[in-house]
Amino acid sequence: MSRDRTYRSLEYLRKSAATSRVLNLWQIAQREGAKPEHQENPFFRNALLNRAMILKHRVRGSEADLFDYPVQTATKILLPIAERELRYGARFLFVGQRDFEDVAAASFAEDLRRGSRDRLVLDIISSLPSLDPFLMRESLKTNGFSPAACYFNLSDGDVERMSASARLELEPLVRMSFGDGHAFAAKSATLLSKLLSDAGSAELEPLRRVMNMDAQQFREGVFCWKAFLYYKWQLRDLLPRIRKVVDEISVIRPVGAMEPDDRVYITRIKKDLRGWIFAASGAVTESLAAYDTAYAALTQRSEPMAFRDFLLRAPAMFSSLGERLSAIEHVASFWRFRFPAGQLPRIAVDELIDIFMDFEASLNTVAVEPLHHA
Repeated sequence: MSRDRTYRSLEYLRKSAATSRVLNLWQIAQREGAKPEHQENPFFRNALLNRAMILKHRVRGSEADLFDYPVQTATKILLPIAERELRYGARFLFVGQRDFEDVAAASFAEDLRRGSRDRLVLDIISSLPSLDPFLMRESLKTNGFSPAACYFNLSDGDVERMSASARLELEPLVRMSFGDGHAFAAKSATLLSKLLSDAGSAELEPLRRVMNMDAQQFREGVFCWKAFLYYKWQLRDLLPRIRKVVDEISVIRPVGAMEPDDRVYITRIKKDLRGWIFAASGAVTESLAAYDTAYAALTQRSEPMAFRDFLLRAPAMFSSLGERLSAIEHVASFWRFRFPAGQLPRIAVDELIDIFMDFEASLNTVAVEPLHHA
C-alpha cells in the first residue's frame, strides 16, 4: 500500500469509522492525553500500545497465511509511525497471528506474553464480537479492569450518523421540560450534545437533581443512557439491512456440484440462520422495550425515580444487547461485503459453507441465551 493510500485509510478510520469496529486510542491520546484521568487510568500501560488504533478487521485472502487456522474476522492493531501525524502511515499486526508475541515485542519494546496485564486486556477485547464501548467496558470491568471513561465514547462518525434518531428520542423530555417553543429543536440538539459529551455539564444539573443522583451516579446513568440511544439507533439502522440479507440467504445457490451432505447442511442452515437472526433481533427489541417503559415513566408519568433506577441497573443488559447486535451486524456487513448489492451472487460450495459456519458460530449462542433485564 502506498503511503498516500495508507494515510487516507487512517484518516477514514479517524473521521468516519463505526464505534463498534474501531477503538482509536491514537485520537483519544491527542484529545485527552494531558488530562489526569487519561494518565492515571490508561487503557494499556504500554505507551506505544496506548496510542494504537485497534479494529475488528475482515481478513483478506492475502492475510490468511499470517494465521495457523482459518479466520474470518481478526483484531488488528495499527501503530501510527509518528506520534502526532497519520500521514507517515502505520505498522500493523493481528492478535493471534503466527509469532504474535515476538512481533509484539519488537513493535512495542515490551513483552506482551500471556498473563501480562496489557495482554490480558488485549485478549479480552479480542474475544469480543465487536468494540462496542458499552459491551467492552462491562467485559473489562467484570475482569477487574477500569480504564478511564474517555476510552468509551462514541466515535465522531457514529455521533453524526445517530444524531437525528437520538434527537427524536429526546424530544419528549425536552417537551416536558421546556414545552413547545420556537427554540425546541435547538434545545433538543443541545441536550443531546451534553448527554453525548459531558455528563458533568452545568446544563444537566437540573436533570441530575430531579433524578436524585450524586455526581458519580449521574455520570454512570448518563453513560447507560447513551448506550440505549446508541443501541436503538443501531437496531433501527440494522433491521432493514438484515431483512434483505435474510431474503438473499434463503435463495442463494452455490455454483458447481454438491455432495449430498453439503446439500443437507445448506438447506438446514438457511432455516436455522433465519430463525437465529429473528430470535436475536426480537430479544434486542424486547430489551429496548424495557428502556422505553422506564423512559416513559420519566417523560409521561413524571416518575424520574423509575428511570433513575433502571439506568443504574442497566449495565447488566449490555453484554446480551451488544453481543446480539454485533452478531447480526456481522452477518449483514460481511454478506454485503461478499455480495455487493445489485451483483449476481456467485460462490463455490466450500466458500458458502465456510461463511454459513462462521455465521452459525456468531448467532446460535446469542439467539438462545437467556435475557438479563434491568
